[in-house]
Parts: sequence; C-alpha cells; structure tokens
Amino acid sequence: MQKFGIDLSHHNAGINFNILKDTGVEFAILRAGYTGYGNGVSKAKDNQFENFYNQCKEKGIGVGAYWFTCANSYEKGVSEANWIYENCLKGKQFDYPIYIDVEDDTGERRWLRNAGKEAITDGICGFCERLEELGYYVGIYANQDWFNNWINQERVKRYDKWLAYWTKNKPSNYLANTMWQFGGETNYVRSPYIAGQCVDQDYCYYDYPEIIKKLGFNGYPKNTTTQTPSSPSKPVKKSIDEIARDVINGKYGNYPERKTNLEAEGYNYSEVQGRVNEILNGTSSPTAQYYTVVAGDNLTRIANRYNTTVNNLLKLNPNIKNKNLIYVDQKVRVK
Repeated sequence: MQKFGIDLSHHNAGINFNILKDTGVEFAILRAGYTGYGNGVSKAKDNQFENFYNQCKEKGIGVGAYWFTCANSYEKGVSEANWIYENCLKGKQFDYPIYIDVEDDTGERRWLRNAGKEAITDGICGFCERLEELGYYVGIYANQDWFNNWINQERVKRYDKWLAYWTKNKPSNYLANTMWQFGGETNYVRSPYIAGQCVDQDYCYYDYPEIIKKLGFNGYPKNTTTQTPSSPSKPVKKSIDEIARDVINGKYGNYPERKTNLEAEGYNYSEVQGRVNEILNGTSSPTAQYYTVVAGDNLTRIANRYNTTVNNLLKLNPNIKNKNLIYVDQKVRVK
C-alpha cells in the first residue's frame, strides 16, 4: 500500500484544507511543537497546531504529529515527551505516529551534534520510551546522514523510521519502509506546490490508522491487546537458531549481501553469523534456548526466571553491550 500525505507547521498557515482533500492528501503529520534553539531547554507549541488538527479531523484527513528535539540526554528526551503530552497530545486522537524530529538548528549552537551520537540516541530513547508508557505509537524522523552517522541504530531499531530523502526513486534501504518524505521545496516526484503553498510531501507504506485504532494507541480506546506501541507493524522475528539455519540454506546470500539483507530485516549480523559458525563448526549446544523480551522485562528479571545470572546472559549474548538496555521482541539466549 502507498498513501500520500504532507507535513505541516506554522510556515503553512492559511493553507486551504478543502483543496488538500480534493488533491488526494490522505494524512498530515503536524508539528506539535519544538524545543527552542536559544538554550536547548525552552519548549513551545506550534501556533498552527490546534487549527491544523481540528481541520484534519473535520475533513477526514488522518493526522499524526512531530516534535523538533534538542534533547541531548535521556532526561531531556523524557522532559520533551512529558511536555508534548500535556500541552499537545492529551485529549486528542492521532491516526499516525508521534515522531521525534532529529536534526540540528542552522545556527552555531548544534545542541545535538556537539553532544555526540550516544547522547543524541539517549534523547531519542527518553522521548520514545516515555510516550510509549503514556500509550503512544512513536517513530523517528531524520535524514539519511543523521540515521547513518548520528543515531545508534542498534538502540532504536524497534522504532519505525520516517526518512527524509529528496530523490526521484524510493531508497532501497529499510529506513524508508514505513514513511518516506520524498520532497519539499526540492521535489523530483510531484510538484512541490499544493493549494498554492510549497509543502513537504510523504508516502506512507503502513496502514497506521488500522494498526493504531485496533490496538488502542494515540488516544483511541484500549482493547485487550498487550502488545507494545511499536510492535504491531513489525513482522515477528525468527529466533537466532531459525535465522542461522536460513543463512546456512542460502536464503540471505553471501557476504556482504548477507550482512545487508540481515540488517535490513532488523537482525544483528554479528550475532547471527556467530550462531552460523557454531552450527557449522559443530560447537552448537543442543540445549540452546531463547527468550523473547516483553514490555517491562530487564536482564535481572530474565536471569531469575531461568535460574541464571546477568553475567551469564551477557556471555551468551555478546550483542548486548549495555546490560540495562534491552528492547521488546529482542531474542535473548538464556541457555
């Protein structure tokens, strides 16, 4: 599936929503607000957010939101999430994810770049994890340079990505699998103008309204599901043993194609290849056992469940670099 949408901020004040609807706009991702460049702490709501939200609802245009971040620590990410919830999200219903917009100001402050990759990722995790706790389906917006060089992909791989990449053809890498911003003032796909305004434009490849409403996220009524906000759109991953067998059977090709294909599906190449080597070298343990992480888990809890220790789990799972950082749907070897 492919749905056409736009993203809007105060720069688009006065845009005609009747024309948007008539020209085939199916959804709009609205700037809810931002952390100001001045000190990297002050927060404000976009002055068109409420107006745009109400018009989207009136015209039957699906709506999501984004927050421009300056968070360079986990705590600042949480603070931004709390602010957007209290001042922008609470009491409303959103059909599309709530995104954290990861890029720097055009001035000299560079709150994010100057902090470094891990601090940037800390801020993203704080924002996303807090909004998940509040019942929201979250995602990350950035361009390819930021995703590749300024965000630790391993730590955020469970979150949907909204890729800004202004080119004619959809990028082949996994970053554009959910949402692709293909143009703004530079647009090789369509005219940059809609309803007389230059507008950033997007294609979405997931049926977010169906996912979000069915599972009761983003202000919609809850049902009996226990899934976490970012899991429904992801295919269920195979265990490391299963995926290693697929590699041995030739499904993922040879290196470097194998590495690219595995990572595109969210697998840790080193972990999978290590398991492949164990099997091929005859060192595979017949009692190898894996556990799938659920919301609320940590390594201590998993270790207690399987009568082992955190240190033993870390030895069995060399891909886990931070004992305090595991994620929903991750496969943890326990034996």
